[in-house]
Amino acid sequence: MPTNKHALIRYRVIDRSLRNIDRQWNWSTLAEACAKEIQKTTNQKLSLSERTIKGDIAAMRTDEALGYYAPIEYDRKEKSYYYSDRNYSITEAPLNKSDSNELKSVLSMLRQFTGFRHLEGIENIIHKLELLVYESRGEEKQIVQIEQASNVPGQMWLDTLYMAIKEETALSLSYKAFNKEESTFVISPYLLKEYKNRWFLYAQNHQKSALRTYGLERITALRPSLQKYKMTENFNPDAYFKDIIGVGLDPSKKAVDVELEISGNTIHYFNTQKIHHSQNCISQSKTKHVYSFKLIPNYELESLILSYGDDVRVLKPISLKNKISKRIKNMASKS
Repeated sequence: MPTNKHALIRYRVIDRSLRNIDRQWNWSTLAEACAKEIQKTTNQKLSLSERTIKGDIAAMRTDEALGYYAPIEYDRKEKSYYYSDRNYSITEAPLNKSDSNELKSVLSMLRQFTGFRHLEGIENIIHKLELLVYESRGEEKQIVQIEQASNVPGQMWLDTLYMAIKEETALSLSYKAFNKEESTFVISPYLLKEYKNRWFLYAQNHQKSALRTYGLERITALRPSLQKYKMTENFNPDAYFKDIIGVGLDPSKKAVDVELEISGNTIHYFNTQKIHHSQNCISQSKTKHVYSFKLIPNYELESLILSYGDDVRVLKPISLKNKISKRIKNMASKS
């Protein structure tokens, strides 16, 4: 069973108490200290039993999942628990080899969004890492806030698609694109990609024999297919997305030279964070900078340009400049 929050607090309190050698600690005094901390932290008033505290001590000593292997001894004469190694602390216990392997296997996934349930074995590691920072956290003071949606659209399909990609199995996908009728077809899934709090699937459509992009929030059903999974040697995610911003890509189009003239405070944003790896400043003055890119124009690029308002002007290509002008005119006519 994964370590729960109360157990996490109890381990911390027992550890802190046993490092205080100026006092004797039996199960009763440890239970009192743990209950006091739980009430302070969670506002819950509990009465902890002898069985609970002794169970915690046994887990801290020998539980392989926790990996603390705490050197807790019992002095029968003094009727108290103590650390045989006075320098020991569970907050300094290193991750064991099993923990390290678990972390390596899910690291890339956790860097994106932990909407997957295929994290078996990681719960205890997460709790252990929480414990390592618990000591230094002190009062609840928020210092860093990370943007993360609590319910990313389409995440209910992540597990099924993840396993299908991993095990290379074809799926029957029912899909309802915006303003279109629902359709069902067989796919071979290749990649899951998150962009601006939305998940997208890249898969080969068996009927069209072509790679397609599907928004997960538009999937209505997924079922196993008897068709054989279609491998591809040409799909390299890094190369596939090299020339675009976002997720929309027409494979028939080639990258072109894009030039944007940036003015105002937006110059500082472009200088401190590139919008694409191909970005290069080709001319500058006190009030304007011109940046060049090698990109395949798509909807996401257009939306990004429009988001900077009148601080950006498209110089190249003419086709992109015309599209932006048309969208601005349409916006103005509706205001």
